[in-house]
Amino acid sequence: MQALSFAIHIPLVCFGIAFPAIVLFCEWLWLRTGDPLYRTLAQRWSKVMIALSAAGVVTGTILSFEMGLLWPGFMARFGDVFGLGF
Repeated sequence: MQALSFAIHIPLVCFGIAFPAIVLFCEWLWLRTGDPLYRTLAQRWSKVMIALSAAGVVTGTILSFEMGLLWPGFMARFGDVFGLGF
């Protein structure tokens, strides 16, 4: 089950990092060209970005519990390092 959580969470993190840059670029293109297509793209991708962020928060929370429950010895020793991400 933890592998499934990681398989879902890692792409969400990648998209969560990339989407703000894409939205910012579309906003910049809209301000530069005045083309309403870029503003529409930025607005739609902002909604997708919010949904992906919410899903990433949920899967990240699940992963933090799974790490503590499934690998207690590992987390007792290295939890200070891995816990920073959660």
